[in-house]
Amino acid sequence: MGPAQTRLGTGRLPVEATSFVDRRLEVAEVKRLLAAARLVTLTGVGGVGKTRLALRVARELRRAFTDGVRWIELIQVTDGSLLDSTIAAGIGPADQGVREPLAALAERVRDRALLLVLDNCEHLLDGCAGTVGTILRESAGLRVLCTSRQPLGIVGEHVWTVPSMQGPEPDEPLGAAADARYPALALFLERAVAASPGFAVTADNERAVVEICRRLDGLPLAIELAAARLRTLSPDQLAAGLRDRLNLLATRHAVPARHRTMESAFSWSYTLCTPAERDLWASVSVFADSFDLAAAERVCAGDHLLGALSGLVDKSVLVLDRATMRYRLLEPVRQFGCGRLRAAGRDRVLALRSAHRDWYLALAERFAAEWFGPCELEWIERPGRSRPASGSRARCRRSGGPAARCPRAGTGWSARSRPAGPHGGNGCARWTRTGGSSGPRAGCRPRSSPPANAR
Repeated sequence: MGPAQTRLGTGRLPVEATSFVDRRLEVAEVKRLLAAARLVTLTGVGGVGKTRLALRVARELRRAFTDGVRWIELIQVTDGSLLDSTIAAGIGPADQGVREPLAALAERVRDRALLLVLDNCEHLLDGCAGTVGTILRESAGLRVLCTSRQPLGIVGEHVWTVPSMQGPEPDEPLGAAADARYPALALFLERAVAASPGFAVTADNERAVVEICRRLDGLPLAIELAAARLRTLSPDQLAAGLRDRLNLLATRHAVPARHRTMESAFSWSYTLCTPAERDLWASVSVFADSFDLAAAERVCAGDHLLGALSGLVDKSVLVLDRATMRYRLLEPVRQFGCGRLRAAGRDRVLALRSAHRDWYLALAERFAAEWFGPCELEWIERPGRSRPASGSRARCRRSGGPAARCPRAGTGWSARSRPAGPHGGNGCARWTRTGGSSGPRAGCRPRSSPPANAR
């Protein structure tokens, strides 16, 4: 019997039904955090792999805790009053005294060296925050690892956002051992072989495989659900279907039920959002790539925009790049928002498309005016930031936009980021391939026209 088996046993960790694909760096980082902090919360969008990462960390740390590891699954706990008794029951047999559940739980963990893993806390945030705060004060040897789509928000909590898996760039030749460089590709290939024995990347399907990984934005659950489709679809058919059909990502066999489809995974997050956050989720789906606060305020104007924007970041719906202060929806999350936007009706869709068009037309015109002048360098040095796409002009004409302004819509800019995705006929924005930015700083004075090479 090893050290982790004394007193509280081995931890009763769930059995991993499938292999754990290349998250060594993430596992090492979470273990490092747990060595320094007593409470670590893994956050991230639904399907990003929080539970699998926590399970692997817990399994590797079993021998590091004298009293073992305890795994508490909270997804089935819908009544907050049952939280403390559920955790207590997972730690060990109940004592014979008649006490409040929290007092009994605090007594049970006191003076024990234990790792407690609470999986899926997002729907019980207040209860989890209160309980975790109390039991951490009772036991100096206790460490708590939580998974949640939103932080608990208590003192001493260390929040770590689980990243999506890295995948190949569009049109990038894969070459030899590409799966060793790209975890998203490695996961897709392993699950694809399981679904369709003999599957391999070839010169004929390489482009489609790269497109599939890119469309799924490195979300492990989405990748696994997509790979299962190779039983009945070719890679080209799957890649084409993922452009506008989130319902392709589904299975009848996954457990729990919320992971049987990406739609249900995101619906769980959607139910936890406020009405303002739900409205904004649908609205920002018009941005096919990243956008900044100025673009959101102009396109998705609302009385509670700032609060809703912060809420979507906290709930792991929006990804915020703090280096550039730009927001982005992962592509499957954006497709879910597009579906909610279509459900809101044609008038809402047209209003957002018009606001989206006007913002980028104005931004393109600013570029045309300021390109050759004091702000020229700032406009040039915008790698990774959104620019009005050269295709705006044609889409403006197709959509009945102001014809007089359309000729200037794409002046000097080229589309540098990913395609806008399923916008053609589904009611989401078609105006640009990228999200918005407010452009260079105020005060730049325009010249009369851009240089010839900017046209």
